[in-house]
Amino acid sequence: MDIGIGLPATIPGTLAGLTLGLGVGGRADDFLAAPAGFQDRGKRFDAQLALMQRVWAGQPLSDAVGPVGPPPARPTGPEILIGGSSTAALSRLGRYGNGFIAGSADPPSAQRLFTAAQEVWQAAGRAGKPRFVGGLYYALGPDAATRGGDYLRHYYRFLGPIADRIAANMLTSPAALQTQIQAFQAIGMDELIAWPCIAELNQVDRLAEIVG
Repeated sequence: MDIGIGLPATIPGTLAGLTLGLGVGGRADDFLAAPAGFQDRGKRFDAQLALMQRVWAGQPLSDAVGPVGPPPARPTGPEILIGGSSTAALSRLGRYGNGFIAGSADPPSAQRLFTAAQEVWQAAGRAGKPRFVGGLYYALGPDAATRGGDYLRHYYRFLGPIADRIAANMLTSPAALQTQIQAFQAIGMDELIAWPCIAELNQVDRLAEIVG
């Protein structure tokens, strides 16, 4: 299992290149900035995914607009990780995705989501299996629980009391991180992204000391 920090900017070996982690999102305020409708975001996202596939395949966009280039470095376009837990979100994996990202779900929840994702994948007649990616929140060092927790409660304040639960699940000790990483390895996760919740570079160094 590969372990990345923050965003999966580099992916080793045969997976080298751009990877897009895509989902409709659950924050209504994000759509105010666009501006774009919140309630119809799923249908709009489906249309956008279909458009991306046509562009990357070199197909004309319409009778009036031909292919858009240059062609992507990867013949079928960038690798796409689909996120989400709804039936509609998972169905997109079978049509458009190359893998599933379980967000910050704990190992048992991530495993349940990936099992559902695999069923969608197989029902769509896709060969092999989708790539399995997850993430975790962590904060290390003095006052880590308070400082990291304040960040998560602020970021997820739109969820109300759920924000407190997310903050409480943040990992704040080397032992807790090691245990969680091992649990993700045990369920067959391909890549784990660790999101630091304290905005200091020493968080990267502290994590590196744990994972080696």
